[in-house]
Amino acid sequence: MQIFLDTNIILDFLTARSPFDKNALEIFQLSAEKKLTIHISALSYGQIGYFLEKQLGKTNARLRLNDLFNLTKVIEVNEQIIRNAIQSDIPDFEDAIQHECALHIKNLTSLITRDLKHFKKSAVLVQTPKEFLDTYNY
Repeated sequence: MQIFLDTNIILDFLTARSPFDKNALEIFQLSAEKKLTIHISALSYGQIGYFLEKQLGKTNARLRLNDLFNLTKVIEVNEQIIRNAIQSDIPDFEDAIQHECALHIKNLTSLITRDLKHFKKSAVLVQTPKEFLDTYNY
């Protein structure tokens, strides 16, 4: 099973943002158990690194980023993705980039985010972590 995680879900997991961290943790546990593959955008690393360094300091932030790297597959942001995001119907540009990255995953099951309203015009299934887990556990 192939899923794409929006940056907010990764931050929920890495920074233990309650109450959202519980579902994020369960998703990452499924990945660690090789029951699904988590994909994230290369764009997310800059945003995540910034928040982690502010919260944990540079050394601990890099350790967390390394752990994240080992648990996920990175989708590169290239010229085509940027061009498509610029032309996208998704109003938030950063979310348009995330969406375009998700479109490059073969057999994608779901794009998982807490910002459903930003992905109303998505060409893929968009779910909250809880919706995904409810479907997965069904």
